[in-house]
Amino acid sequence: MSLEGIADPVWVKREDLGPVKAYKWRGAYNAMACLSPEKLAQGVVAASAGNHAQGIALGARALGCKARIFMPKPTPLVKRKAVMDHGGEKVTIELVGDSFSEAQAAALRFAAESEATFIPPYDSIDTMGGQGTLADEIFTSGEGPFDRVYVAIGGGGLASAVASWLKSSWPGVKVIGVEGVEQASMKAAIENGGPTYLDYVDLFCDGTAVNQVGDLTYQLCRDHLDEIITVTNQEVSTAIKAHWDGLRIIPEPSGAMSLAGYLQQQRVGLIPDGEKILTILCGANMDFAKVAEIARQSGISPQKKRIWSFAIPEKKGSLVDLLTGLPAEISIIDLQYGRRVSESQLPVLSLDVPAAVEADFEKWIEARAQSATDVSGQAEAAYRVIPFTPSLYRAPLFVEVEFPERAGALLGFMEKLSPLASLCYFNYTYSGERVGRALLGLDFENETAREAARPLVLSSAGDTVRAVREVSIGAAT
Repeated sequence: MSLEGIADPVWVKREDLGPVKAYKWRGAYNAMACLSPEKLAQGVVAASAGNHAQGIALGARALGCKARIFMPKPTPLVKRKAVMDHGGEKVTIELVGDSFSEAQAAALRFAAESEATFIPPYDSIDTMGGQGTLADEIFTSGEGPFDRVYVAIGGGGLASAVASWLKSSWPGVKVIGVEGVEQASMKAAIENGGPTYLDYVDLFCDGTAVNQVGDLTYQLCRDHLDEIITVTNQEVSTAIKAHWDGLRIIPEPSGAMSLAGYLQQQRVGLIPDGEKILTILCGANMDFAKVAEIARQSGISPQKKRIWSFAIPEKKGSLVDLLTGLPAEISIIDLQYGRRVSESQLPVLSLDVPAAVEADFEKWIEARAQSATDVSGQAEAAYRVIPFTPSLYRAPLFVEVEFPERAGALLGFMEKLSPLASLCYFNYTYSGERVGRALLGLDFENETAREAARPLVLSSAGDTVRAVREVSIGAAT
């Protein structure tokens, strides 16, 4: 199926139309079907954050065997329910740990202690062989050959299979792997000469959030991929919107990653004219609660968005004066303003700046250089910080906390710090991800107490939270 209206026609291989709305069933079922009747009778075990688990469940029911599936505790209910719907009484779910790595470790222990066979989600010839049937369908569709094929990379099973299969049929095809900026485990493996463990991976694209790729997938991707590129969460969100605009479908973030890679290269002029492009929509198991965050991020191109804070006097008409002369083509997409106990007020404007008026915008900013501050990417703008009066605080420390989206995770962190400081600011919004993010302000008795506690606060990750980062919030610190 082709995707029109994004610059040039782009073809899309839709795996959202399959039995589990993602490609993972192919590898899971094939690996299980390769087992002997005796092995099947002893059952299978797997680890998954969602799609592989559904494939295992589908295979268990079809092949008549028992399956025990280990999933991270923050796995959304919608994905757990889908697993049980596919597997029924053949499937048992075990919720273990906060990450895929912890769930997989538990699954491997169970397999070692029982007679059940572990079914790898990617680092297995049988699994990859099943996933590769997707590429066979591309080849036999009659729509090829394609010049470029973009494929998402998590553990590397799909990318390995697609690259190996298509290059055997179309030697001239370029296969480009696409990873998230903070999920680039295959890129790290190729740069370091082997699978490399990443201490931190972002979970926005949860289907591709893998700390370390497999040995087999590393070798095949190294030998057959022409390139690996990385994309941001905002670029992925923009690609999800492009799928909706062109096909009226909503892929999950990992499912849109391949199109995000194409759009990135097309935007900077790396796609030669006349090339025939294929992207692989590898999954569409989207949590509905996540749609709002994706819509927010995709509402404007990351290359066009500008966020500025302006110091204006506290008097009537000052905000109107600020906006006077703003080029008409520029849209205000967000304006944060709150009166503060000071002479100078600090409204924050998020602006959509088209390339055609970039020069006019720069002149407008230059004329206000004394009062304008670019706050793009700062925590204040990202979290829409509620205006406050710093003089009311004694010795504040602001931190961004990332934690597993499950009951008690953030509370445990706050309880640990409660003897040291009082909570003076809290900003959190549920985004539908497996991780939550909150901006916290901790107020200490004095600066000496704050500096003594700072190392403890910033080293608190690893217990109930995944990451703690100090952020600067205006004059409060």
